[in-house]
Amino acid sequence: MNDLVRYDSMIHAIAECHRVDEVKDIRDKASALEAYARQAKNVDAERKAREIRFRAERKAGDLLHDMRQKGARAGRGKPTAEHKPSTLKGLGISETQSARWQQLANVPEEEFEAALRDPETKPTTNSILAGMKAVNGATKMDNDSLWICGRLTDFERMKLAERPFADILGGMTENMQADVRRIIPKFTEWLMQIEEVTQ
Repeated sequence: MNDLVRYDSMIHAIAECHRVDEVKDIRDKASALEAYARQAKNVDAERKAREIRFRAERKAGDLLHDMRQKGARAGRGKPTAEHKPSTLKGLGISETQSARWQQLANVPEEEFEAALRDPETKPTTNSILAGMKAVNGATKMDNDSLWICGRLTDFERMKLAERPFADILGGMTENMQADVRRIIPKFTEWLMQIEEVTQ
C-alpha cells in the first residue's frame, strides 16, 4: 500500500512541477529506487520506478525546451540577473540527457503511454524513441549508426580485445600513434554516454 501511495504521489508531483531542478530531483530519486529494486529483484517496484523516471525525464524535456525558447527570446533583449536561464551544468544535466529528454517530450502521449504499459518489453529511452520513428515512417538506418555498429562487430570478430593494446600501438607509425593518443580521450568520453542512452 505504501508503495502505491508513494507511486501516486510522485506521479502527481511530476505533473505539478514547473522547474527543471524540481522534476530532476524526482527523476534522480526514481532512478535510485529503480536501481535498488533491480538489486532486490523486485520486478514490480522496478517497473514502477522506471515509469516514474521516464515520466520525470519527459516532463524535464518539456521544461528544458521551454527554458531554451525563453532563453532565446531573452537573448534578443537586455538580460537581467533575475531572468537569467539556468545552465545545464548548474542543473546537473548533460547535453546528451537534455537532448534525449526533449526527444521524449516530443513522443505523442498515446505512443509514450503504450510503450510504458507494454507488458512484453522493458522500455528504454531508445526503444520509446525508435517506436516513434517507426510510427512516423523514419525507419531508414542512420549511416553513422551503421558505420559504428560495423566497426564494433569487426572489433569483436577480430578478437582485438584479447590483444594487449601496447602490441597494437607498437605496430603503428609515430604519426599514427600520435593520432591515437589525441583521439582516444575524446572517444572514451563519448563512450561514457552509453549508460545514459541505454537507460
